[in-house]
Amino acid sequence: MPVYSHSRLETFETCALKYKFRYIEKAETPIEQSVEAFTGSRVHDALEKLYRDLQITKLISLDELLAYYADRWKKEWGTGILIANKTRRAEDYFAYGEKCIRNYYERFKPFDQSRTLGLETQLNFSLDSNGRYKMRGFVDRVARRTDGTYEIHDYKTSGTLPAQKDADSDRQLTLYQLGLGQRWRDVERVELVWHYVGFDQDLVSTRTTEELGRVREETIGQIQAVEREKEFRPNQGRWCDWCEYRPVCPVWKHVDAVAALPPEQFTADAGVQLVNQFAEKKLEKEKLDKELDDLREKILAFAEQMGTPLIQGNGVRASVSTQERTKFPGKHGALHEELAAFLRSVGRWDEVSDFDAARLAKILENESWPPDLVAELRKFASLERTRTVRLSRSEEEKSES
Repeated sequence: MPVYSHSRLETFETCALKYKFRYIEKAETPIEQSVEAFTGSRVHDALEKLYRDLQITKLISLDELLAYYADRWKKEWGTGILIANKTRRAEDYFAYGEKCIRNYYERFKPFDQSRTLGLETQLNFSLDSNGRYKMRGFVDRVARRTDGTYEIHDYKTSGTLPAQKDADSDRQLTLYQLGLGQRWRDVERVELVWHYVGFDQDLVSTRTTEELGRVREETIGQIQAVEREKEFRPNQGRWCDWCEYRPVCPVWKHVDAVAALPPEQFTADAGVQLVNQFAEKKLEKEKLDKELDDLREKILAFAEQMGTPLIQGNGVRASVSTQERTKFPGKHGALHEELAAFLRSVGRWDEVSDFDAARLAKILENESWPPDLVAELRKFASLERTRTVRLSRSEEEKSES
């Protein structure tokens, strides 16, 4: 059976086709990784170097650490690094990485807040007692304070600082805590720490036993969803811009094929022409729809003024009809909750437990409940009036045809 990880499951949740490319087909692509991922890896390299030297009591200077970062960047950089944002250069990302390292170094020097127990620590653990659902994770840094509290550290170079609630619901470090608990028996108090080094800010969170159990069960459910999947459909989104599998993805086959064409060839492309024609016709339709709506309102007003439902034209006739129906609040909002509470309080919830608005409307129409209940129910209802204009050939036109 495969061994899963948070990143593997996250890939599936983002795009099932990307999961298939990476983990099943192991598809080849000219793009190795995005520049954002590359920058994050080089910052991680530098911070790992910092703490490995500290383990042998050597405190490397900031200048030395930045020189190590620059050397790693130069050695690892290649043509397979994707810069999706064309307004930025590799030098911009390099400078951002330097900023991240400087922020962390200056904030935590002399780095004696806790004792490091492991760097890039591999955790192998099971989510169930039978070992059916196996997980693997790599922790940036595991540490322990003098009071016995364990710390799970994760360095983030993201350009977005999440809210505290996002940290409190994060799955990745929660899984690492589960793995840490299987690695050592004395793991009781654990703090999860995210270092958003680009912002020089940390997010700290903890997990209860109940939360750990819930994440365990939810992750098993997600693994089961992966293993049930048969189609692996693509999921288009903003993440496509920095996806390394875009060159082999069918979603972007035509878009990327015509992107590099000179203007005259681009315009002559059959797909481009079809989409352009479709867009033009759609705009025409939207304009016509607006004109029809305006005319419909004028016909309704004219019919009301004349006091008649039929308006005659040349060989065609417009008929105006009005319908009213009882409407109840939808399943979201305060009024819905009040209605649900009322139905429960009078013992009628079972009759409409699926909240069938049509059934409630029928009860009002037939007054099939006691009068006092009908009166209370009516307070939650409103009348929705629909006025319709339909065209038909006039009788004279029909007889001539």
